[in-house]
Amino acid sequence: MMPLSLHQAEAVCTGRNPVVFNFGDSNSDTGGVAAGLGNRFSLPDGRVFFHRATGRLCDGRLIIDFLCESLNTTYLSPYLEALGSNFSNGANFAISGSSTLPRNVPFALYIQIEQFLHFRSRNLELIDQGQR
Repeated sequence: MMPLSLHQAEAVCTGRNPVVFNFGDSNSDTGGVAAGLGNRFSLPDGRVFFHRATGRLCDGRLIIDFLCESLNTTYLSPYLEALGSNFSNGANFAISGSSTLPRNVPFALYIQIEQFLHFRSRNLELIDQGQR
């Protein structure tokens, strides 16, 4: 786990909500593969903590969830989840099965970076328009 960045530490000290962007694979996928590929994961995935299927390939919380808890923010929504998402505290670009190489793997790290750059530019456009 990475220590808090200077921006995150400043946000915690000033009372502003920290914003977290996560990239990775199944170790931190909070439902991206289910949203991105339409896969359905039924119980037992999600049964221990959420008590329902969550689109995660585990039955409880992930390290990224504990990081969000320690920052007093909500859990990160998968970037590809269109319905019910909350991106006010960041977004999760991690997708199960992704890798850094080879580049032809769906949702490889470079794709996650491209998605983040698109997400950032679109948010800046909306802010300029007075939307949030």
